[in-house]
Amino acid sequence: MNGFCLSPSAPRRGRQGGISLIIVLIMLVVIGLTSAAAIRNATSDERVTNNVRMQNLAQQYADAALRYCEAELSKADADRVTTLQEANLVQTAYQATQAWENTSTWIGTGGASASRTNVPELQIKSSGSSFRPTTLPQCVVEKQVLEDAKLAYVVTARGFSPDYTADAGTGATTGGSVVWLQSTLVLN
Repeated sequence: MNGFCLSPSAPRRGRQGGISLIIVLIMLVVIGLTSAAAIRNATSDERVTNNVRMQNLAQQYADAALRYCEAELSKADADRVTTLQEANLVQTAYQATQAWENTSTWIGTGGASASRTNVPELQIKSSGSSFRPTTLPQCVVEKQVLEDAKLAYVVTARGFSPDYTADAGTGATTGGSVVWLQSTLVLN
C-alpha cells in the first residue's frame, strides 16, 4: 500500500467548499439588501426632516409679516410705511370676495396690491446672521365694514421657505412652502 486510504466516511473537500461559497454569497446579498434599505430609509427621513424645517421657517416668516403689518396699523396714518397708509388700502364689503384672494393682488397691480408690503429684512434677520430668505415675507391689508358698521382691517400675511420658487406669470408655487396667516383688527 502506498500509505493512504480512502474510506467512505472521509469528507470530500471540494463539495463542502462549494456549498460554503453559496451560503456566503447568499449572506452577502442579504446584508447588502439590508444595508441599502437602511440607507434609503435614512435618506427619506432626512428629506422629511428638511421639509418640516422649511415649513417651520415659512410659518415663522408669515408670523413676522403678520405682526409687522399689525404693528404698522397701530401707528398714526402718517407714521406708517407708505404701502399701509389709508390711501393705499382697498375697502371691501362684508362677506364679499376679499382682495387678498385675487392673484393680481400678490403679483400684479390689481386687487389690494397698493397695500402689498414686503417686510423689511431687518425685521426678520438677527444682526449676527448672514442668512437672508430668498423671498421676503409679505402682507396685504384691506379695510372692511362689518355688519355693525364698525371698520376692521383684514391683514393677510405670507411667509416663504428658503427653497420657495414660483411661476413668474401666475404666481403659482412651483417649489418650497408658503404659509398664509390672517388676522382681523377691529378699531373702536
